[in-house]
Amino acid sequence: MKQLALLFILLSLNLDAMSYVQFKAHTLKHSKILQAQELSLQMTRQKNKILLRSSNPSLNLEVSNYNKKAGGESFGYAAGISQTIRTENYRDGLQEKARATMLLSKAFVTQGKAGYIKTLEILYTHYVYQSKMLTLMQQEYRLSKRISAIVKERYKSGSENRVAFLRARTETLTLKTQTYAIRQQLNELYSQLLAIAGLTKKVPLEKKFIYSVSPETRNSTQLSPQQLLLQAKKKLYRSDHSINRSTFRNFDLVAGIEEEPDQSILRIGVNIPLSINNDRSEERMLAKLKIMQTMLDNEQLSIEIESQKRMLKDSIRELSQQYLVLRTLQKEQQELAALLQEGYKISKGSLFELMRAKNKLIQTKKTLLQTEKMINDQKIELHFLQGNYNE
Repeated sequence: MKQLALLFILLSLNLDAMSYVQFKAHTLKHSKILQAQELSLQMTRQKNKILLRSSNPSLNLEVSNYNKKAGGESFGYAAGISQTIRTENYRDGLQEKARATMLLSKAFVTQGKAGYIKTLEILYTHYVYQSKMLTLMQQEYRLSKRISAIVKERYKSGSENRVAFLRARTETLTLKTQTYAIRQQLNELYSQLLAIAGLTKKVPLEKKFIYSVSPETRNSTQLSPQQLLLQAKKKLYRSDHSINRSTFRNFDLVAGIEEEPDQSILRIGVNIPLSINNDRSEERMLAKLKIMQTMLDNEQLSIEIESQKRMLKDSIRELSQQYLVLRTLQKEQQELAALLQEGYKISKGSLFELMRAKNKLIQTKKTLLQTEKMINDQKIELHFLQGNYNE
């Protein structure tokens, strides 16, 4: 089945690279982790059924032997049935607890899924970053090889010394070594992505960042996964308080009949527990304290999240401006490097100036790529805090 699904994806993409949107859809559908989390909801439903089900009645049967001194023996019997019945307040409290438990279970599933999507996006972002970095290093390696070839020709013609030749060759070999290291990291990330998506065969992935470079960020009124969790916990503690409002939770309804040799007796009554030594006031106070603690935790968390969201939005704006400046700088450095390379080629330039210009260009390109990655990382964190992944 998995192979058919994979074949369908490949055919639908015309053997093109799978975009992140398609990769995410496939991953969420086939993730064993998310499927296991969904099963926890079914388990909670079953636990709630156990919590709310009524107890079984009890049947009591007796046979009596009456020994009469003059008239011999005779027998009698007694039959009784009892049923434990919950009080209305206790029954309402249990129903409230069942709803709160389900809400808490859903909050845990939401938190798990949101964290899963966040991890998926971060991993995919790092994969795209390493892919682009590899392409960049390959480009620089080819450029360095061309410069080394020019230096080699000038060295052979006697217009350049051996130190210059070895320096150019050393930089070329260094770039080649870095290329191998980046390719290894890229392969590791690719394997992790295939594993998390449940894919057993290699599928080409689109090497494109998830989010564009832009200072604009979409707002959301949703709560963060952690806020949803605290909200659900507060409702659970309130249900604990409701359950313990009654001084007693159950009473037994009893009915029976006795048949004796000379009479029949019909009995009906109730057994009511007396709340003398335990009125559950401690349980109610404990629930109140938990509610207060959760409210304070939620207020502090809200303050921290708002602060983090403001910081992330400010940082994204600054990084976007930095990206634009770097693009302009890269364009000018490329023009300068091209001029210096052409001048050196016709013996009208300095190798030192050419190598310095080339290295600065490489560094600018790396910084440009790192800036784009940082923008994506911070947008992912912002979306997580805003509850955008609460699917």
